[in-house]
Amino acid sequence: MAAGLVIGIFSESNAKALEDALLAQQIDPSKVKVFASEGDDSEPSSLDFIEVFSETESISGLSDDMTRGTGVLADSGGTAVPGVGGPEARFKAFFPEEGVSKHYLDDFPVPDDEVDNFDDAIADGRAVVLYPDAGADEQKIAAAFKAAGLLNVRSY
Repeated sequence: MAAGLVIGIFSESNAKALEDALLAQQIDPSKVKVFASEGDDSEPSSLDFIEVFSETESISGLSDDMTRGTGVLADSGGTAVPGVGGPEARFKAFFPEEGVSKHYLDDFPVPDDEVDNFDDAIADGRAVVLYPDAGADEQKIAAAFKAAGLLNVRSY
């Protein structure tokens, strides 16, 4: 695992507002990962958004079983190639409902006793911002996160 994870909570999940706040503090948006449950992605952003949703939500609103054999939608999910048919602002990741063992940040070195706080922030419509490889710049990045308006900034 990479050294120097810096993490914080932005008060909303608006990609443009978050990107502007980070750029104002000279933070390279390409080095940041953002977890959010929803947000305004109508404006282009260079942030790496990982949009999370629960088991009860659906990306398209229709299941394969509802359209199977109708010719309306491809039975196997279509033939689109990611990144070829136009810009996709956000990657959608599946996470189980709250209370299930999988947490949004399981793949990062966030202590178990703090993971729930970040999960709750995502569920409440805020964005959790991670800078995974701060290394020797860990304190500098943490200070820049705070100056950008992020709350509960932590380093691990």
